[in-house]
Amino acid sequence: MTNMQSADEEWEDEDWEDFDDDSGFSGIPLSFGIKPVLVTAFVIFILICSMVFQNFGFYFGAGSLSVLIDVNEGKDPGDRTFNANVLATSPIFGMLSTEGEYSIHFNGAKQTSGKFEINDQGRGSFDVDYENFFVSNGEYVLKTALGSQESTDSVIIDRMADSLRAEVVSFDGVTDNDEANYPIDKDSSINLNMQFTSSDAQINFVNPWVTGTAKVYHHEQPFNEDQGKDYWDDDSDHGGSAEQGSLVETISFDIDSSGGTYSYSSGTSSNFNDIQVGQVSLSLILDASEFYDSEGSGDYTVVFDFRNDFGSDTSTFDGRTYWAWFHVCETKSNGQCTNS
Repeated sequence: MTNMQSADEEWEDEDWEDFDDDSGFSGIPLSFGIKPVLVTAFVIFILICSMVFQNFGFYFGAGSLSVLIDVNEGKDPGDRTFNANVLATSPIFGMLSTEGEYSIHFNGAKQTSGKFEINDQGRGSFDVDYENFFVSNGEYVLKTALGSQESTDSVIIDRMADSLRAEVVSFDGVTDNDEANYPIDKDSSINLNMQFTSSDAQINFVNPWVTGTAKVYHHEQPFNEDQGKDYWDDDSDHGGSAEQGSLVETISFDIDSSGGTYSYSSGTSSNFNDIQVGQVSLSLILDASEFYDSEGSGDYTVVFDFRNDFGSDTSTFDGRTYWAWFHVCETKSNGQCTNS
């Protein structure tokens, strides 16, 4: 007896076999799963590239940062402003920060701080008045930060003086360090080249901001010709000190590094000459008519005292003319004193 399958049973077997052999059913999910992932990754890549090249990204920061202090910082007379330039680049996956911070340090201690701005090209600059950070002569360290990046630079600034020498270039023999054969006529100008120095500076002469006085003393003495530095730059033949003479004039002065003013007790004021070439700092033209009538002819000297307007040291420092003494009198046509 033949075993016959029902029609339903035959259909179901064949149908399931055909269904199992149909690869399209399993391929549809695979196709729809890979393509969207690839498309999404490509779009994200394009967006990242666009963000980087257009200086736009997911966070603010900096890829690199460098700061450079002005190459002439501390060298130009009269300049009391600290200048620095900043250069920054964008981070790889970020947006360039537009604001950074700076601080200026001396001997490891922070003296001042502030903020600076960066433009679209990654450049910035800032300046700080010396009065806000200057302590004393020495090295100043500038620290900057932008995002996670930091950069430093340093500079030597010598703006404080602790001594003054006023060279009497009008007096015969001084500039050549030779003997003085002629006195200074009472009606001529007495040129004092004022040279400020400091024991802790790394430069020969400094251009400070100072205020002080110049006291003119007279010592009764005829012109002692044919004498050199050993005589004129020594107090031993003039009572032992300048103060042993007669005080005939007190001049007040205010120097702002590259210039300034000085005033006599009469109220007459004059300006210092501009910065000179070489080792000269400022030139004070001493007017003998402001004091000569008090004691007349004789040996004169000028004693200075001053204070620095910047820095932590408020001590009073002193100075002197070089040579210490010089002779002023009314001269004859031959250049000698009329009373000689």
